[in-house]
Amino acid sequence: MKRKIALGPGAASLILIVVILSLCMLSMLMQISARNDVSLATRSTGMITNVYNLFSHSEQRLAKLDAFLLRCRQASGGDADTYLELVENNLPEGFILTDNAGEKIISWTDPLDKRVLTCAVRLKDIREAERVEWIRHTFEEPAPAAEDEEEFL
Repeated sequence: MKRKIALGPGAASLILIVVILSLCMLSMLMQISARNDVSLATRSTGMITNVYNLFSHSEQRLAKLDAFLLRCRQASGGDADTYLELVENNLPEGFILTDNAGEKIISWTDPLDKRVLTCAVRLKDIREAERVEWIRHTFEEPAPAAEDEEEFL
């Protein structure tokens, strides 16, 4: 014997209400997701712009350093010792000159939020056409302090 299931007008209305509520919930979730996507894209755009501005600033500092090295080269008259002495004594502010196993390395840093762009160039011989060679151009996050590590443990 077959049973006939009959739905009254109340059941159809109830199903319609459940479907409408489900669609409303889905549309709210999609709106929240879209808003979060826009927020993430805006933050990413800002960070990428800051990073490229920092890289641009780094290249400008390299150009300034190159012009300084050219002036030192011209003032030295082609003498390597005089050139190195001029560079050591008159290096612009923010640049650090180190001697690494006979190689002269000029480095500088540019901060961005909690990260640092570290740049370093090797000073080439006075007889070479190019004055410097990139050896480091990296983005780094400083290591957390010892007391910060205890909080995470």
